[in-house]
Amino acid sequence: MSDVTVLADGTRIIWAPLERTKRISITQVIGELLITFGVIIGLFVGYKVLFQDNVVGANQNELANTFTASGPKFVPVEKVHTLAQIFGRMYVPRFGSSWTRLIGEGTRWHPVLNEIGVGHYTNTVMPGEVGNFSVAAHRGGFGGAFKLIHELKAGDRVYVETNESWYVYKYLATKIVLPEDVSVIDPVPQELTGAVSGGKYMTMTSCTPIFVNSHRIVVWLELESVIPSDGNKPPLLNYELKGN
Repeated sequence: MSDVTVLADGTRIIWAPLERTKRISITQVIGELLITFGVIIGLFVGYKVLFQDNVVGANQNELANTFTASGPKFVPVEKVHTLAQIFGRMYVPRFGSSWTRLIGEGTRWHPVLNEIGVGHYTNTVMPGEVGNFSVAAHRGGFGGAFKLIHELKAGDRVYVETNESWYVYKYLATKIVLPEDVSVIDPVPQELTGAVSGGKYMTMTSCTPIFVNSHRIVVWLELESVIPSDGNKPPLLNYELKGN
C-alpha cells in the first residue's frame, strides 16, 4: 500500500510505493551470454556458408576454367618442387556440372587451399604413378571445394587433367578417421580394404564435421584409365557432366 502523509493544513500527500530493485542471478547472466554467443556463432556460420563460400568458391571455379589459355597450361608434374605450383585441374561430376578446381603443390591453407582450392600432399606420388596420389581441400570456408565429399559413392569418378594426360580415378571407399591417422595417404593405404603394393590410388581428404573439424573424412579411389590430352575433355567426362 502507498504511505499517506497529512500536513498541518490538512493536505494529504500520498507516496507511491518504492519498487524493489530486482536482483539478477548468475544463472540469468550466463543464459544471456550463451544466447549472445549463439547469435554470434550463427552469424559467423551464415557468413561462411552463404557469403564467403559462395564468393570464394565461384572465384576458384572461374580461375580453374580460365587458367592459362595459351602455352603449357600447368607446371609439368616432373618439375613440381615449389609450394603452390599449379600442375593440374580436377573435375568431380558428383559435385556438379560446373565444379572444377586447380591443383596446387602443398596443403598449406595459404596460398594453396584458401586461394587455389585443392592441394597435393608433397610426400605422395603424382597422378597416374604407382602409390597414392593424395590431395586435400576445405569443406567449409574459403570456397569449400570438398563440401560434398561425403556424397561420393560407388560408380563415381574423379578426373585429373595435366599437360600430358587425363587420369580417371574410380571411387572405392569412404572413412572417417582422426587427424593423426596419416596412414590413409600411405602408398598402400592401411585402412583401405583390398589395397595392394603396386596399386595406383588417389586419396581425397578434408576436415569433418564442417566447422567442427575434429575428424577427417577420407575418400579412396583407384586409377581406372589414362587418356592422352588433346586439349578437350574426355567424352566420358562430358557425358557425366551433362548428366548433372
